[in-house]
Amino acid sequence: MQPILCPLCRQNDTLPVWRKTYGDLQVTTVLCRSCGLVYHNPVVQDSDRERLGLTHRQLHTNEAINQRHRRRVQQRVDRQADFLAPIIRPSWQTLEIGCGLGVFSDWLHRQGCEVVGIEPDSQQAAYAREHYGIEVINDRFEEIAITSGFDFIASSHVIEHFPAPLAFLQKVRSLAKPQAWLFLETPNILAPKVGPRRVFSLPHNYYFSPQTLTALLAQAGWHVEKMRVFRRDSFQLVARTAPAQPAVTDGLHAREVLQAIRRHRWVYYLYLLFLWRKIPLWQRKWMYRFQDYLS
Repeated sequence: MQPILCPLCRQNDTLPVWRKTYGDLQVTTVLCRSCGLVYHNPVVQDSDRERLGLTHRQLHTNEAINQRHRRRVQQRVDRQADFLAPIIRPSWQTLEIGCGLGVFSDWLHRQGCEVVGIEPDSQQAAYAREHYGIEVINDRFEEIAITSGFDFIASSHVIEHFPAPLAFLQKVRSLAKPQAWLFLETPNILAPKVGPRRVFSLPHNYYFSPQTLTALLAQAGWHVEKMRVFRRDSFQLVARTAPAQPAVTDGLHAREVLQAIRRHRWVYYLYLLFLWRKIPLWQRKWMYRFQDYLS
């Protein structure tokens, strides 16, 4: 574990919001008072998790490759396809970081794109190759050397895992063509889907709001063009290459994030979200209703 400054604003003015012990590993989650980013500090490295004997799947999906898991992945990809269909163009060179079972990469392929996937879990990488014929690099994104020149790069529910998200976005930027597109989806700290005891977890180092991720993208040379925010769970965005911008801090947003964290601790139980969130009809009609925002 490594103590860090806030990756977004480089300040060290934080408020602890959660603590939990995993074996001999004490994880503290903090809110940056300057900008509102929520993260583990000290940051948790993969070596810390591996020391606990946890596999890649236990750290991420913690699910076997079965019908239930495939159905959940397909539902997520269907929502992503609805968001991205107006953007994707045939013949694009595309890259998916953390391609998992290959369902989203297969959708890109069916749109006429050339697709390369990166997936550190060997079983999921093998599944993507065997079932969809996807070219998959079975390795960690931080450790690979790959030729640049992609028109479109996607990474769904991945950025929150990295110990250094700005470095991740900068490396992604180095692989992009001029005017390339980036798609990200990540959990929304302002409207979590899971219960208060599960919001902050060992696998996730960072807990973004739409504002904090937009600001981090700007530092890495990405400009958000469109964002889709669901009522609960997550938000999606597409960004294009742009000149890198300095960090912009907002103490008011930090207070908004803190209020959302505290409110979720009682709203989740008062409104029986622990029951409603599991009902498919409620998911479609309420939880995944969205608001789109254009740059």
